[in-house]
Formats: sequence, C-alpha cells, structure tokens
Amino acid sequence: MLVRFIRWLRGYLVVFVKGYSPERFFNLCSNHDIILWNITKQENGYSFQISVKAYLSLRPIIRKTKTLPYIKKKIGFPFFLKRASKHKGFGIGVATAVILVYIMSLYIWDIQISGQYSHTEESIIKFLKQDQVYAGIQKSKLSCQKIEEDIRKKFTDIGWVSAEIRGTRLLIKITETNMPKPYEEQTEPCHIIAPKDGIIDSIITRKGTPLVRKGDVVKKGAILVGGYINLYGDDATVVSQKADIADADIIIKSYYNYQDEFSLEYIDKEYTGNSRRFYTVTILGKRFYLLNPLKDYDSYDYYDEAKSENTWKLNTNFYLPFSTGSTEYMEYNEVKRVYSKEEAIKKAQKQLERYIDALKENGVEILKNNVTIEVMKKKCVAKGKLIVKEPVHTTKKVKESELIKEPPATPDPEKSGD
Repeated sequence: MLVRFIRWLRGYLVVFVKGYSPERFFNLCSNHDIILWNITKQENGYSFQISVKAYLSLRPIIRKTKTLPYIKKKIGFPFFLKRASKHKGFGIGVATAVILVYIMSLYIWDIQISGQYSHTEESIIKFLKQDQVYAGIQKSKLSCQKIEEDIRKKFTDIGWVSAEIRGTRLLIKITETNMPKPYEEQTEPCHIIAPKDGIIDSIITRKGTPLVRKGDVVKKGAILVGGYINLYGDDATVVSQKADIADADIIIKSYYNYQDEFSLEYIDKEYTGNSRRFYTVTILGKRFYLLNPLKDYDSYDYYDEAKSENTWKLNTNFYLPFSTGSTEYMEYNEVKRVYSKEEAIKKAQKQLERYIDALKENGVEILKNNVTIEVMKKKCVAKGKLIVKEPVHTTKKVKESELIKEPPATPDPEKSGD
C-alpha cells in the first residue's frame, strides 16, 4: 500500500510496447535495473507501468531492440497538479487551504495532561479553562512558565510541572510531591542533590565531583555530586573550581510514607437501563448537539455521561479545530450502602497497588511493603512505609559564590621595579 502511494506521489506512466523483440526489451530493462511492474501481454504487444524517471532512460534500449513504446496514460500527483493548475478555481482553492492551515497553526487545538495520580485530567483542564488556557487559544497568548507556576500554586501536592507547545498541542506533564521527580536534561551547571533522607546504594559519576560513596547516609538536599571540577595547584591542593553540569547514575535507598482512608458508607449507583446517545460536532471550541439532550432528560434526577470524541488531525502534532463524538446519558438511582470488612480491605489494597504501580512506572523498586490496613467502625485506614530503591534525578543550580576562585597571582618583587 505504501509503495503504491509513493508511486502515485511521484507519478508514473502506463506504457504499451510492440515491435520485433519485446522480450529482449524486457531483459535489457532488467539488466539495467529499470523497474517495470504490472506487465500484461496483449494482442499485439505488452502493457506495463514505469516511473517517469525510468521511462526517460529507455531510449538506448528502444533503439537497440527496435521496439515502439507509446504512453497510454499518465497517473499520479504531478499530472493531477498540472491538469488542475489550468483551472483558476483550483489555484484559489489551494491558496485558501494554505492560508487556513497557517492560521489554524497559530492556535492550540488539543490539551493533553499526563503523569497525574490523584487528580483527574478533567479537573486540571477545568482549572486551566478558568485560568484562560483552553483549546482554541492563540499560542502567542500562552506562557508555558506561567502555566507551570499557576498549576503548582493551585494544586499544592503537585511538585513538578512541565508545559510544552508542540504543533497545535499543549502538552502538560506533572509529578505529584509523593512521586519521584522524572529525569530532566540540564543545560546549566548544577549539583545532583538527595531528594530525601536515605542511604546511597550505588553511584557512578560521569561529570562533576562525587561527594558521597556507596553506603553513606544522606539527608534531604545534601549535594551528592558537585556541579564543578576541582583544579589543583603544585602542592596538590584545590586552588579553584570550574562550574559544570553534574551527571551520574545514583541509586538511593529510602522510603515513601503512605496514607489513605475512606468512609465505609458510600453512595452506589443503580442504573435503570434508560439511556440515549447523542452525536456532537465541535468546531472552533463550540460544541453542537445534533439533538438537544436536555429535552429528554428533564425527568432524570441522576445520570452519567459517557463521552467519546475524535479530534481530526493532519499529523501527530497538528490537530485541527474540528472533532466529532457522541455522548451517552445513562440514568441511575442513588442507593446508600456500607462496605463489608472484606470489601473495604479489597478496595484499600487495590488503591495501594495502583500507587505502587505508579511508583514502578517512575523507576522505583519496592524492597519492602510495611503498609497495614485497618477497618474501623466508620472508616478504613491504610498507612505505613514503602522501603524502596530509586534513581536520583533532583538537581540544584550551581551558584558562583559556592565556587573556589583562583587567588590573584602574587607580584614578583624582582620585577616590581625600584
């Protein structure tokens, strides 16, 4: 399929050949690595397909075999473009399409959130909309740095945020404070520091000055690899330091405090079986229902929405301001229930497993699980420590004031004059 598309994109010819020795013609084409395809025998000759470039190289073979080829059909994008360019309407249409694509490329049409654990994508997108960040906003009105700061201020348990504009998409990656910080390539001199209290399990330094060894106990914020290179004098003492980007593979043994609790009483949903699906079209951020769902659901006290949406795109990062989708409304009644002890423990274990899976995705190895689950009269509590080994990616910028500066040279009294 891909080969056919490439051939069409480059353009090819359907050629009919006849003469004294067409078989010799095909043999010589093969000897000269000229590719022919879809060769079919006809009443007084042969028909085949060939690229435009290859057809131009047939002249010496035609002369040698005394065959007579002629072009039956021209197929492909170059020929389509040539034919279409003769019509004024086509040129106007192409120009209009180019202008529209350019204008659309100036806006954000898709926002993607990743890395969240306790916060839903919907809650973060809702906050961004209140902060005037939404699908359909001009790129020039966005500041990735401001988006990062606003998210950290709003969600205090989010310790790291990265916002990036790629094509017509806004990509936001977050890490909550009770999750390891992901690796981020540094471009300025920096130290590698301990993200928390722990014991160094292993350290391999590539750049910078290592300040700890395997087995050392470190406190949170301690410098593990200095972002500098020591320069030594003749007496093997450090006379100055040059700033550098610290780079090392460090594994630290530490722990995560885990606590989760929920009430044994909860509201369950009992679906009535009544539901209806509505189809939607979204253009430039405005959603249009093909049918009005509110007319049919005035009598429903409670209902769930199940949405599916497909945003049109030109490629991976160029999303268009058009999408189609559907929304299904499913009616339910609220019923008060109470978790049994077994159900509560199962739910607590499932939530703990989800948290552990999130840690593992960030490169954390679980050594020991000391979390206990206790079911009380009105609530279920899970708390304890997870003993872990994890890579260290936390860095701190090197300050010039931290570095040892080379002292000024002492004047030579013999050269100082009278």
